[in-house]
Amino acid sequence: MTATPSSWKNISVFLDESPAGQALCLCAASLAHRFGARLVGVHCLRSAEGERPADGFVRGREAMDKVIARLREEQESRLISMGHHFGALARRFDLATEFRVIRDGNGDEEALPNSLHSDLLVLGNPTPHGLPEKWTAEKLFMASGVPTLLIPDNWSGVDIGHRVLVAWNGSRQARRAIADAMPILVNAAEVTVLIVDSLRTPERFGEAPGVDISTHLARHGVPVELDRVESHGAPVASVLAAEASRRSADMVVIGAYSRARSAELLFGGVTRDLLAHTPLPILTAR
Repeated sequence: MTATPSSWKNISVFLDESPAGQALCLCAASLAHRFGARLVGVHCLRSAEGERPADGFVRGREAMDKVIARLREEQESRLISMGHHFGALARRFDLATEFRVIRDGNGDEEALPNSLHSDLLVLGNPTPHGLPEKWTAEKLFMASGVPTLLIPDNWSGVDIGHRVLVAWNGSRQARRAIADAMPILVNAAEVTVLIVDSLRTPERFGEAPGVDISTHLARHGVPVELDRVESHGAPVASVLAAEASRRSADMVVIGAYSRARSAELLFGGVTRDLLAHTPLPILTAR
């Protein structure tokens, strides 16, 4: 049986000092306040941060030491700035928080352990704010298995999850995503379960496509409505995006992939297209 969490108690966000990274942290702080969760901010110090083109031409021990000292000073300055910003958010939202730093050379080993303790990961999309260089949001999500909220770089909202579109295709991954999103679904004002092209695969949905999963959500107190639409040959991701826009949704819930990994790399085609072209936060699980 798939576990259904009643709330999120620990939310982790990877962030940096960029405006988009700070906006990402603001969204995570708002969610943590809403659910009474502890907020953990994680940032990886990248070795290349602060480097200048001329640094590659420095010769001599003394000159090299000066470059190293400058880079360390600039890194510490950025960390202090981020720490102040993170602390201000903690006071603004009255949060219990932790601020974690992954130092140079430890990023590949520490990114995953700093994710596994979370009920929810909040990551930037497509910019992987605060992640080590070799990691992407997609890679961290697939490695950790932690439910992940991907927030677009150009997202200008703060509150998320009041009007939610749930993409239902009758798969295990979609069911997993619904279970992991349950804390936000039961607190939403509007939740739409949307099925695209249900008539094409009746064996997947049964005689009444979407009725059973909608009933399941309603029994949990979710204010749910069911809708079925046809794509008429348009990409499913485009249909989902258009329907989310029409409903003024502020979040989409979707399973990460529903085909074998041999057929698709990591995220499935619909999920990947939705991430690439939809300017909405997307909560996904696998």
